Amino acid sequence: MHTPRAILKNVFGYDSFRRGQEEIINEMLSGRDVLGVMPTGAGKSVCYQIPAILSGGVSIVISPLISLMKDQVDALRSNGVNAAAINSAMDWDDVRSVLWSARAGKTPLLYIAPERLEGEGFREFLSSLSVSLVVVDEAHCVSQWGHDFRPSYLAIAPAIDSLPKRPAVAAFTATATEEVKTDIIRQLAMDSPFVLTTGFDRENLFFQVEHPADKMSFLLSYAKKFPGMPGIVYCSTRKKTESVCGKLVAHGIRAVRYHAGLDDAERLKNQEDFIFDRATVMVATNAFGMGIDKSNVRYVIHYNMPGSIDSYYQEAGRAGRDGSPSDCILLYGGEDKSTITYLIMQGEDKNTKETAFRKLRQMLDYCHTSGCLRRHILNYFGESVPDGGCGDCGNCRSVAERHDITVEAQKIMSCVYRAAEKTGGKKYGPHVIADILRGHPSNVSRREQVARFGLNAISTWGIMKDTAARDIVYIIDFLAAEGYLMTDEFGALSFTERSFPFLKSKTRLLMRRHESGQKPKQERVPDKAAAKGGFFSGGILETLRKTVTVGKRSAFSGELFEALRRMRREIAASEGVPPYVVFSDKTLQAMCDALPSDEDEMLSVPGVGRMKFEKYGHMFMDAIREWREK
Repeated sequence: MHTPRAILKNVFGYDSFRRGQEEIINEMLSGRDVLGVMPTGAGKSVCYQIPAILSGGVSIVISPLISLMKDQVDALRSNGVNAAAINSAMDWDDVRSVLWSARAGKTPLLYIAPERLEGEGFREFLSSLSVSLVVVDEAHCVSQWGHDFRPSYLAIAPAIDSLPKRPAVAAFTATATEEVKTDIIRQLAMDSPFVLTTGFDRENLFFQVEHPADKMSFLLSYAKKFPGMPGIVYCSTRKKTESVCGKLVAHGIRAVRYHAGLDDAERLKNQEDFIFDRATVMVATNAFGMGIDKSNVRYVIHYNMPGSIDSYYQEAGRAGRDGSPSDCILLYGGEDKSTITYLIMQGEDKNTKETAFRKLRQMLDYCHTSGCLRRHILNYFGESVPDGGCGDCGNCRSVAERHDITVEAQKIMSCVYRAAEKTGGKKYGPHVIADILRGHPSNVSRREQVARFGLNAISTWGIMKDTAARDIVYIIDFLAAEGYLMTDEFGALSFTERSFPFLKSKTRLLMRRHESGQKPKQERVPDKAAAKGGFFSGGILETLRKTVTVGKRSAFSGELFEALRRMRREIAASEGVPPYVVFSDKTLQAMCDALPSDEDEMLSVPGVGRMKFEKYGHMFMDAIREWREK
């Protein structure tokens, strides 16, 4: 029990480390500061929990949410580790008990919120402890360049500096650009840290962007296809959250809601219903999710587009934390862009607005690209990816028909050029360009703008009069995503290095048809992915449902798996912990595959450590034996 590998096996139940874990643990045990950028589900918590167990002192873990602290503490205690947390929901007697235990050296891991470090009294208490390690979880929150900045995180570095002896500092996050990583190191005053980015790819996640004419119909169809599968649906506003949740419930789906407008009691109840599997679907704004450790979320659907790829990947990454196949689907609608633009314009700081518009453009490019979605995300985070597609995202596997939009693209690009030429280089946004092409400004201000600058006299005036404005804007977004046009921070269009070569060449440009638009008149071109036999409508989950079932067992269904889930749920309810704290879905699946009948076989199942075997092992083996004897 005195080596990292021994603790990994006996406490956590795993035979081998995942990528990067052992390197980080060894650096931390040597006393060096560490910054680990690892995707959700890659095992960040093990990276600091093992050094904390071995350190002999107290490790302070700074975590942003009470729910995250509770999940971590429950899981550690379930594995036989005496961890504790201090949070604002506790009464003074409980807090005092935790403080006494930590001072007595009986608590190797103490979880606190960053706000706790702003109090002088608590900093004095920390100075009385033998602090061997300070861990900063969700470390991107310390950076103003990140997507989730929390001012309270700025109290961490001064608190560390106030300790009698500086401990090693470890910071972890799932998503951070190079700019954010540099800022984390600076803000936390890290000393020549060991920095490891294991990669951002989540191979078990299936990414897809849909442009449905009716988002609600799509969502209902999907949720009904996978009853009992836990999922999260993200909405951009409280009002939309209420509406979507209400419609799901009306159709018999066990959905709950979560947003900042609810009172604390309802938010807590709904969150616990979802975590404890009493509710199947959580419909929420982005107020929900950071630090939620529910490992068996099988899908995340964004009902509205987020404002940045950073936010999207962080939220989508809450699917499949156990490593099992899961779907991440974004439902795009033209109103999403307008909503985010409005919210950005409410800000006052010019630099912040420019950054927000740049991130919005990058998000729009993701929604409109015809290329590999996984590659698009990884490139955004600076990860080098070979040319070509992953073969396993919505775009790579799509059977949607593609249409030749060469003529429309040429008309649009010509209009962008002629409008700028007419007005001495002035640039215009997509909606003005659409008005010119249709020969019909859609409101008074644009009509006045057209007349003032003589835009109704250029050669492209009215040459797409029979095309809907939304379809022109959609093609413009596609051209921007593919690099044929570029936009500034306010959406004004201009040419790129690809623009003139395209206009002068005979290259055909193909675009997948989107459901809400008018049917193009051009020739239909079959998508190459169709030849692979690919499909969407469920991504990885649908593939498993159709092809993985073997005999009585499958990855997510089958009599035995459901029996083990029921037993897990009963145990969790009796102990007051989430079901995944007992065993993850992936561990139950491994039991279904291995069918363990004795101690050695059960201990060989990933996720079954010594403590959990002693607590639960015989119950689950009995259930497996009963199933085999049927």
